[in-house]
Amino acid sequence: MKALRFPVLVFLLVFLCGLTAVLWTRTPPREVKSPQRERRTTAVKNLPPLKLPAEGQNRRGTEGWEFTGEIAANFVTARGKLHAELLHQSWRPEKTVFLESSLCPSVLLTYSKGDLELVLMLWKIDTGKTGCSYKREKIINPGVETI
Repeated sequence: MKALRFPVLVFLLVFLCGLTAVLWTRTPPREVKSPQRERRTTAVKNLPPLKLPAEGQNRRGTEGWEFTGEIAANFVTARGKLHAELLHQSWRPEKTVFLESSLCPSVLLTYSKGDLELVLMLWKIDTGKTGCSYKREKIINPGVETI
């Protein structure tokens, strides 16, 4: 029995190496497609404004922002209120980018809902006042899954 073990192992080793070499040469190389980036355009102009909690001064945004306003609350409270309101309106949180976290904190928050993306910027104005701006963009996905 022990005398057959070595020849059987050698046979299996040679057989598997040969099979691997034959299959390796027959396998066509796979094409690697680089994922395309999602394109975005500004959202349709006739979208209703977002319902935001208790703004102070409201005005149309400038420099690409749809809306700019002030909330009569401190930075942390305003961020929590806006986050809760957007979740209530079925916006799904995506990313959070802290721009500055010193004495005057500011943050960018992104949310998505269907084929829309919302970019919300919050910054501290004063102890009891927070500034906010938002813009909505329509995501044009060319049918390629993004990673």
